[in-house]
Amino acid sequence: MLKPTISVLVLRHVANCLDLVGCDPEPLLAGFHLRRNDLDNAKGVMPLEDFLGFLELAAVKAANPYLGLQAGRLGALNSLGALGFLFLSAPSLRAAFTGFDSYLATIQDAVRNRFSAQGGIATFEYMITDQTLQSRRQDAEFSIALMHNMCRNYVGGEFELIEVRFEHACQGDERVYREFFRCGVFFDQDTNSFSFEDHFLGCKSPVIDPELYPIVEEHLRRRVADSARRARSHKDIIRVLETSPLDRTPTLDEVAASMGVSVATLSRRLKAQGMRWRDLVNDRRMHAAARLLRQSQRDVAEIALSVGFAESASFVRRFGRHFGTTPQRFRKAGAENPPRA
Repeated sequence: MLKPTISVLVLRHVANCLDLVGCDPEPLLAGFHLRRNDLDNAKGVMPLEDFLGFLELAAVKAANPYLGLQAGRLGALNSLGALGFLFLSAPSLRAAFTGFDSYLATIQDAVRNRFSAQGGIATFEYMITDQTLQSRRQDAEFSIALMHNMCRNYVGGEFELIEVRFEHACQGDERVYREFFRCGVFFDQDTNSFSFEDHFLGCKSPVIDPELYPIVEEHLRRRVADSARRARSHKDIIRVLETSPLDRTPTLDEVAASMGVSVATLSRRLKAQGMRWRDLVNDRRMHAAARLLRQSQRDVAEIALSVGFAESASFVRRFGRHFGTTPQRFRKAGAENPPRA
């Protein structure tokens, strides 16, 4: 199965931030079989798993538990390549979010990125959908802080948030987060997001001439079309599964209908890849449960519901068959032996 990837340009920004805090990124890059000049390749990608691991390890090496937040705050115009230019050249902040929402997949796989506005409140949401990728705290904080910084660059210093939410439990001083975002920050949530008053959506950017926007958008549209032509059917199936809510997994019939094929055809394609639908669904739920047990403080009953089980007993039985231990023991083992980056 193809592993999700991310553009190396994002890692280039993180490496530059490490330089600024006096931590040499070269030894860290070497540990992931990368050199500094590899990060200048606009078409280069790396496994998303390696990117997440690099961020977690960099925070340890720099002795800075808030590295993701600070790297996000230092986000520059080219931190996201063409996608960053698209955002900052948009004719309005609403168009900036809409464009970002449409084209994030050009630099990163396995991500759910949503923008919505209703009831006077606008919300940006970011979440990695591949549940096998467990160590994601620094990435979540980096991504939310970077988008917040992009908004401040677009609107100006008057841009203010109403609230910020993170999937993971608070690790560190909660006051750091409140002072950083200048609003309430909530942990152990269903997603990573920030919200603000929607009157900012009409603002126009003083940073880049909006005439650049359609040019950059056409470039990204071609990249999306090229990617779609190269996509393999099993990758499409995985994408449908990953972008669905954990507590509402689509049936194979629904997936087949969304792809315009029969259930029999879809089953044959899965079988040819050595996969079964029910195994894919179960693996996703179990990996999500394992991550929540390790990285959040939610109780077992709440986790069971969040990953699609109607009651705790069936969840505990399924978890035991999958991991060979109970959820409680799994959580305790993780607390006593935290995973290394």
